[in-house]
Amino acid sequence: MIAPARAQTFEARKLRAERILDSAAELLCRWGYNRVTIEDVAAHTQIGKGTVYLHWKTREDLFYAVILRDSLGMIGDFIAAVRGDPREALLHRMIRLKYLSAMRRPILRAVVSADMKVLGRLASASDSNLARMQDLISDEYYRLLFENDLIRPGFSVEDLTYGAGVVAIGFFAADSFLTSLGTDLDLERKADLLEAAIERTFSAPASLEALQAVQPPVIAMLERGREICRAYLQRAYEPHLHRTGDTP
Repeated sequence: MIAPARAQTFEARKLRAERILDSAAELLCRWGYNRVTIEDVAAHTQIGKGTVYLHWKTREDLFYAVILRDSLGMIGDFIAAVRGDPREALLHRMIRLKYLSAMRRPILRAVVSADMKVLGRLASASDSNLARMQDLISDEYYRLLFENDLIRPGFSVEDLTYGAGVVAIGFFAADSFLTSLGTDLDLERKADLLEAAIERTFSAPASLEALQAVQPPVIAMLERGREICRAYLQRAYEPHLHRTGDTP
């Protein structure tokens, strides 16, 4: 059981970290990563620069945490959907939900559409954390679909990774690069079109048995991803972990 004083300290640190993340997210959307400094974030939060460094060692760590916090919301959308209906575990439904969930969150919209004005050098981080974060729909998930005959014959995991990825990326990036197209379509309709393209190209008809087989492992896979995000953010709520190098 956590001592009351320690619990209060933890909550105070967590609230302060969340305020810093709120400021960083707002400035990231407004100015872009290349222009925002730790000093800017501290001033916007009305705290000292050193206080920001109590939570994150580097500027990149801070803005990566901004993205992961939004990712938690998206993963939560995935888990709730699949728990509510096993059909949501199907490829075309998962990609549809990823599109809707990401495009409704400005930070994640910048990530999935590779918006360099917002992400700047963060998009090419040397540790490739950002690239790994985007890969919510993983090889593990694809293999699960193949094992349960939920993908049309003639495709490999590599085919699916590339083909479905390219189709999705086209929809994610379209509004940034093809501004004259789709102006009369709302987000739900665009999601419908993306779902139809994926379903007709890759998805096989789903039996009840297959749906029941994939639902639990897909939920477990998503929950593991959620815990990874939570553990990373947790480090900001316990500043001493940065100094010791421990993990939550």
